[in-house]
Amino acid sequence: MNFLIVHEVNYLEKIIYEFQILPEILSTLGHNITIIDYDDSWNVFSNGSTGKDYGLRTRIRENIHRAYPEASVTVRRPGMIRLPALSRISGAATDGLEAYRFLRNHPVDAVILYGWPTVGIQTLLSARKFNVPIVFRSIDVLHELVPWRSLAAATRILERHIYRKVDAVFPVTLHLKQHILSYGVPESRIRVLPSGVDTRMFSPGPRNIQLLQKWGIGAQDPVLLFMGTIYKFSGLDRVIAEFPSLLSGHPGARLLIIGCGEDEDRLKELSMKIGIASHIIFGGLQPYSALADFIRSSDVCINPFELNGITRNILPTKLFQYLACGRPVVATKLPGTVPFLSGEEHGIVYCSLARFVDCIGDLLDQSERREDLGVRGVEVTRANYEWRRIAETMVSWIAEFGGKSLNARLQ
Repeated sequence: MNFLIVHEVNYLEKIIYEFQILPEILSTLGHNITIIDYDDSWNVFSNGSTGKDYGLRTRIRENIHRAYPEASVTVRRPGMIRLPALSRISGAATDGLEAYRFLRNHPVDAVILYGWPTVGIQTLLSARKFNVPIVFRSIDVLHELVPWRSLAAATRILERHIYRKVDAVFPVTLHLKQHILSYGVPESRIRVLPSGVDTRMFSPGPRNIQLLQKWGIGAQDPVLLFMGTIYKFSGLDRVIAEFPSLLSGHPGARLLIIGCGEDEDRLKELSMKIGIASHIIFGGLQPYSALADFIRSSDVCINPFELNGITRNILPTKLFQYLACGRPVVATKLPGTVPFLSGEEHGIVYCSLARFVDCIGDLLDQSERREDLGVRGVEVTRANYEWRRIAETMVSWIAEFGGKSLNARLQ
């Protein structure tokens, strides 16, 4: 099948998550994938590969892969005016025009839409113009991501319109499904499709001593791992602030943070202020292919997210990656996550932020418990959350809903 995938984030530079993983898996399954993205990080990666894309014309990059070397997708990057505020306004125009032109000139079996404030309405109208089925992949409560609260009401209205007009919505969690139902979307057009993990890439294996030595970590030092974007709500500030209490029982413990984000500088200052900078290691962005080795080299993986409007409904992909590598996880209890990963029977110890470091310490003291949790995590990911099966399910659902939609419009 020929898929057009539209989102309003930077495919080429953003940390790898579902937006890159799923299209590239679809590519490896034999589907033809074209992506229209938006350079939301133009003012961050000013010296990178996207920083030279000045002007309004579309730049096309073929045979692209981020997560899988064997994958091949085409990324179409419409131009925009690279100035605050004008970047979004101009991007909305150029992305909308690019979606229209592409659907007019190329055979497309379905559109998969991820975002809407900048690209959603235009893509929906173009898909309807050319009778192309369109589905929305819901991984967040989108109006909660709007940085300007004064625009929240308007964005909710647009959110409702998109959800009610697309042919189907595939939310990542049951809580997101309830959110979408609250907009009056018929339940028959909503199907929950969780995130997944490539269990061939993320699998159990030995600790990489050389990798740890690169970061000044000893072979016997207890290693805690956090991977992903360092948001202000990541909860890492609580972990770092209370890390001295963990060191009293485990003096060699290290917290290895792989990723980057808005709160990184503040966390570095905090670790220095309380005198534990040598125990908190910021590893920055790493190649996707290297992530499994970082997980295997840890003793406990963590996800201490604060509970808020953004995190309440999510199902972090990193949890599946941790578990598939056979590592126990300590995490805060996110309502969107619990229906899929219910607790220790699935390899996760849920713990409040107030007791988070204590829970980590308890787990470091119990090697047999860690091993048992690791085995359970591998079992649940292999049985239920393999990315290829999830991608195949999505394709079958798209074909089903697309056929229904086209038949309804032709009658």
